[in-house]
Amino acid sequence: NSPTLQERRRNMWSFFRNVSQGHEKLKKRIHNTRIPLGPKARTFVTFLYITLPIAFGYRLMQYTNNYAEKHARKRIEHLRDESNARRERVMEVVQKKQEPGK
Repeated sequence: NSPTLQERRRNMWSFFRNVSQGHEKLKKRIHNTRIPLGPKARTFVTFLYITLPIAFGYRLMQYTNNYAEKHARKRIEHLRDESNARRERVMEVVQKKQEPGK
């Protein structure tokens, strides 16, 4: 008595719907909570709101650039090896055609 494909899909979507509804409730609860901040704390929070996305974005950009460079280098080396092998095969064919008596 295993569930049918439709039942499994319905269960999956109801799970996602429940998670989404719970997330919305949590967001409303968090965003409706007011904690009075003094001027220094407000300045600090503003500083965090401005600097954290910039710092994390910069770090993420550095990581992705290094990752891309590393993989591009591997791809370039692979293409170079492929090109060299192709060139050698072509040279072998050319040399065979240039040999006298053939």
